[in-house]
Amino acid sequence: MHSPRLLALAALLLMSSARAQEQDNEPPAAPEAPKAPETVPQTPTPPVGESEGSLKLPSAFGTVAVGGRFSIREAVDAKGADAWAGKLSIPAARLEVTYSWKKTLRAVVEFDIADGLSGLKDAYAWLNISGGFAIRAGQFKVPLSLVELESTTRLPLVRRGLLRDVLNDGLGQTGRSLGAQLEWKCTGCTRALKLRAGVWQLGGDEKIAVQNGLGLTPGFRGTWEVLDSLELGASALGSSSSQWTAGFDVRHALPLGPTELRTWAEVLVGRTTQLVGSDGPLLMGRALTAWRIGGSKKGALYIEPFVMLSALDTNLQLQDDRLWELGGGLNFGQRNRWRFQAQVESRRAEASVPAAVKSLDNSLAERRAVMLQMEVSF
Repeated sequence: MHSPRLLALAALLLMSSARAQEQDNEPPAAPEAPKAPETVPQTPTPPVGESEGSLKLPSAFGTVAVGGRFSIREAVDAKGADAWAGKLSIPAARLEVTYSWKKTLRAVVEFDIADGLSGLKDAYAWLNISGGFAIRAGQFKVPLSLVELESTTRLPLVRRGLLRDVLNDGLGQTGRSLGAQLEWKCTGCTRALKLRAGVWQLGGDEKIAVQNGLGLTPGFRGTWEVLDSLELGASALGSSSSQWTAGFDVRHALPLGPTELRTWAEVLVGRTTQLVGSDGPLLMGRALTAWRIGGSKKGALYIEPFVMLSALDTNLQLQDDRLWELGGGLNFGQRNRWRFQAQVESRRAEASVPAAVKSLDNSLAERRAVMLQMEVSF
């Protein structure tokens, strides 16, 4: 009665066994050839402001990021033979608002209401064009000095020292100024290559005649990432053969296990009548190195000793007219959140330094200083 069903079941079993044996005897299929990686065109990365913004508000029309920093400093110094004197100040109380739309448009506005500051700091728009080109216009940092360009939150310093006094306060060639800048990033290079050129309104906001160039100063900067940890840069800024500055710089970051050795170095040459009343060639340089122990990611604790050496020769044709400054200190805190900083400085002037340089805003005279600072980023 059940024999037909049994015969059918036996036939199915024999057929499945035969199929399995045929599959076992078949040679393995040849592996598929690997597909060539697709080339994705790169676009310039939007510039990063002083603060990347910890509060982000995304929407269909773009993203708004809000960030900033606050610092309080006690500085005790003695200029020349003067007695030691101290001052408690708020060097930074900044709020930065950044609007970005994809990787095409970015607008930054930064205010600072700290002691003695003007209020508006950054105020610019950045627009990606095509082919690696972008344009930036508004008020932003003049791209001359590597250390002056670097964000305060990424530098280990309490203050930038001698060359800040010369380049910013004395010559007015760094810091933030109104201008327009064309930027280019090589999209097909294995190592990052970036160029930027523009014009800036330096030396005040008075109206300047058209035949005098409208008071605009042209400038250029290029950087090349030679290695993953090494970047070379060159820059130039000037309006005439008697008023120009050019520089070469190096930035290096070397990870060593849970630590990182960071170094900035720059040399600048030029001619100017603003320091000593003649257009003799000047030479200046600065080297800064810091060893960050810990702090491999945001919020991680770290400690970081640092040292900086700065030098200025006001006129290479004169003798004994150099200024030297040695500084160093220690940082401790949580990376990109807060840090406690201590820094000492010692500045010396040779016998024939021009009096105009020594008296420049009382900042280029011989001095010794001790600074303690607490900084919070948000």
